[in-house]
Amino acid sequence: MLKVVPGEAALIFSDGEAKTLLVSDLHLGLEKEMAKKGFSLPSYSVKMLERIKGIAEKAGAERAVILGDVKHSVGKVEDIDWSILPWFFGTLLDLFSSVDVVPGNHDGGIKPLLPPRVKLHASDGAVLGDGDEKLGVSHGHAWPSAEVISTGKMVIGHSHFTYEMRDGLGARSRESVWLFGRYDLRELLAKAGYKTRKRGKGELVVMPPFNKMVGGRPINRGESLSFGPILSSGSIKLGEADIFLLDGTRVS
Repeated sequence: MLKVVPGEAALIFSDGEAKTLLVSDLHLGLEKEMAKKGFSLPSYSVKMLERIKGIAEKAGAERAVILGDVKHSVGKVEDIDWSILPWFFGTLLDLFSSVDVVPGNHDGGIKPLLPPRVKLHASDGAVLGDGDEKLGVSHGHAWPSAEVISTGKMVIGHSHFTYEMRDGLGARSRESVWLFGRYDLRELLAKAGYKTRKRGKGELVVMPPFNKMVGGRPINRGESLSFGPILSSGSIKLGEADIFLLDGTRVS
């Protein structure tokens, strides 16, 4: 069973035995990048940990899975990554019995930054649960494995979708959104280059970023929403997707 945490960019997955907290796009160290552009931001890492702790305690989650873009720096490991990530994940290990990371496109070189008890998966994702309750997870920047797609229920991040609104004076604001889409199993597996006879329909959930300071692209401005191979494959009919704000308001 998969449930959205009301008001949060988080999911709780239960396979009948244990509950797992899912979040994506932490972008730890974002404040350093913003400082280079002339913006002074306080560290948001502590606030994210507090939110994670509150969600986990309320839901009774024993495991945490981070769906990529753990760090904000791309291509190399910055000094700020060494100062934040070991501490951040050490704290997570105090809160959860196990912690997993499915790496994203920002997470090159992340392994030395993680405590040994953190399980680092391959970039093609992982399958959570067993039996009838399986969930495929990946970041969304690369093709998931055939096993992940074949679960029939996938969760990705990466896209940072938002919904743009205007008030009576014309001022614009953007809010993060959830996207719930559907796909044909055989079609998507074929697009990914996997040979299969599997048939049926699948469900895709695109998570909003857990870091509230991360920007995003509006889904309602007519711009391309094809982020990553899954969404650019044409197998997900974005015009038919269900889209919700974090407070549960349906906008499409």
